[in-house]
Amino acid sequence: MNTTLHSTPEEYLANTPIPKDIEQRVRKLQTRNNWYGFFALAMDWLIIAIAIYLAHIIPTIWMYLISIVLIGSRMRGLDNMTHEASHAMLFKNRFLNRWISSFFATFPVLKSFSTYRKSHFMHHRHLWTEKDPDFIRYKLNGLDQPVEKGWRFILKHVIRPLILIHVPGYIKGAISANFFSQDETISERCIRIGYWLLIISASILFGFWKELILFWLVPLLTTYQVISYWVEMGEHAGLKSQNALFASRNSFGGFLSRFLFHPHNDPYHLVHHLYPAVPHYNIKKAHLILMEFDEYRKAHHCMGFFKPFSPGFPSVIEDIQKGNGSTIHHHVDQSIS
Repeated sequence: MNTTLHSTPEEYLANTPIPKDIEQRVRKLQTRNNWYGFFALAMDWLIIAIAIYLAHIIPTIWMYLISIVLIGSRMRGLDNMTHEASHAMLFKNRFLNRWISSFFATFPVLKSFSTYRKSHFMHHRHLWTEKDPDFIRYKLNGLDQPVEKGWRFILKHVIRPLILIHVPGYIKGAISANFFSQDETISERCIRIGYWLLIISASILFGFWKELILFWLVPLLTTYQVISYWVEMGEHAGLKSQNALFASRNSFGGFLSRFLFHPHNDPYHLVHHLYPAVPHYNIKKAHLILMEFDEYRKAHHCMGFFKPFSPGFPSVIEDIQKGNGSTIHHHVDQSIS
C-alpha cells in the first residue's frame, strides 16, 4: 500500500463524519495548561523517587523487583509526556514543549525529541501504510492483520516479550536514532549527549553510579520494554482499516492496569487519533462526548488488557485476535471510561 489514509486531520475524519455539534464540543477541549504539564511530570518523578526510596529501606529482591516495575511504568508515563509535547499540547509555548519535555521526559529514556516528533507525525499522517513507522514495527513483529490465534499469540506477544527478545532491536534503534538521525539538529544532539555525560560523570564523582545502573538502566532495558511492547501492541494491532473509527482502540482497565500501562489517561487511544490536540487531562471528557455518536459507540472499546472484566466486552488481547474482521458492535454503556 503506497497511498496515505489522510494528509490532514480533516481528511482523516472524512471517512468518519462526526456530527458537527459533537465535534464542536470536543474541539473546545483542545486547550493548553502549563500547570497540568508540570504536575504530570512532577508526579512521574515523585513515583520514581518513592520507588527508589522503598527499595533502599526494604532491601529485598522482591522490593527491588516492585521498584523497577514502578519505575518502568513511570518511564512509560514520561513517554506519554513526550508524546503530548510532540503535539505541542503539554505546555502553552514552543520552548517549554520542546525543552522541558526533552530534559525531564525524552532524554531520560534515551530518545531524541525531534526524532520522536517526526516519527509520530508520520504515524498520524500515514496510519496503517508503509510510511507509518509503527506499522513497519507491527509487520516485523507479526502484528499486522491477520495475527496468530490462541496460545500461539499469547506465547509470541505476551510471554515472549518477558524474556526481552525484542530488546536488542530497541538498543539498535536507540543507537540509530541517537547518533544517525537526520531529523535532529547538531545542537540538540550535542545537548542530549552532554546531558548524559553530565549525569554519568556526576554518578561517578558522587558515588551513585551503581544506583544509576540498578534504578535506571535496568528498568529501561527490562520493565519499560515489556510495558511499551504490550501497550503499543494494544493501540492498533489487528485493526488495519481506512475508517478512522476502526483503526485504533480504547483499552480501559482497572486501577492497576491504568497505573502501570496507561498513565496520564493513555487508554483513550482512539480518541487521540480522532482529535490529537485534546490534552490528556481533557481526553476522558472528549470520550464521553463522543459516546453520544452511535458509530463511535460501535468502535473498539476493550475492558481489561489480558482478561475482560466486564460482560460483553473483549479484553485487548481478545480484540487483537478478532481484529476488524469480526468487530463486535456492542451497545456501549455511557459509563465506560
